[in-house]
Amino acid sequence: MVTKVAIDAGHGRDGDPGAVGPSGLHEADVTLRLADFLERELKPSGMTVFRPDRDLVSLERAQVAAGNGCDLLLSLHCNAGGPSARGAEIWFGHGNAAGKELARSLLDPLPAQIQVVSRGIKDDGDWRPAVDPGWTGGMGVLRGFPGPAVLVELLFLSNPEEEAMLADSGFLIQAAKALGRGVVSFCGTLSKPVFPDVPPDLWNGQAGQILQTLVDRGIFVGYQDGCFHPHQPITRLECAVAIYRALALLGAAKGNP
Repeated sequence: MVTKVAIDAGHGRDGDPGAVGPSGLHEADVTLRLADFLERELKPSGMTVFRPDRDLVSLERAQVAAGNGCDLLLSLHCNAGGPSARGAEIWFGHGNAAGKELARSLLDPLPAQIQVVSRGIKDDGDWRPAVDPGWTGGMGVLRGFPGPAVLVELLFLSNPEEEAMLADSGFLIQAAKALGRGVVSFCGTLSKPVFPDVPPDLWNGQAGQILQTLVDRGIFVGYQDGCFHPHQPITRLECAVAIYRALALLGAAKGNP
């Protein structure tokens, strides 16, 4: 079960304001207030909230959250574009299936709750920073966290109408309620590890997806005590057996020891 959620209020490092709206509203101020409201929403559910230090760069924030045992991560932001651009979108890390599901769970209640346009969920494999259009490394705050992680772009601060909404505490409270419901809904879909010694946060991340696939195909079966021993070194014989099972699955070997 998910018990610890990282809420990253985007920007703020060394006074970084993030995007600045036409009336002078700073993204870093909006995300900090939204993070406060979201933390308040999640605590009654029994979850522990961790807030990464804003003096760290985004990649470091994700890594610190992972090191502090967080089960999932939400990085909160406001978008920027032309004055007519509008709506909310949520990004997930490329190849992170659990992150993609978290993005869906968060976006489902958001447009109806706060009456905004949904721009859908987006794969950070398609994201390029303005300074490097050839960039293929995705978003550091998503790539630096091993479990489910998303980057929420709530609205466009560059749009005067949406800037006014983002300046309204009542609107941010409603947005926090919608995001909180999405987190709780997502946590209810997380599966329990097949092996009792595999931590839930690892199981519901990319490593767990790989392990589940190998278990489903009979390539890994665990030990006689019912455990996987994820940190135990693999022997040459165990490696040979796993390779043989994979070859048998492909039809290149007979039988499955």
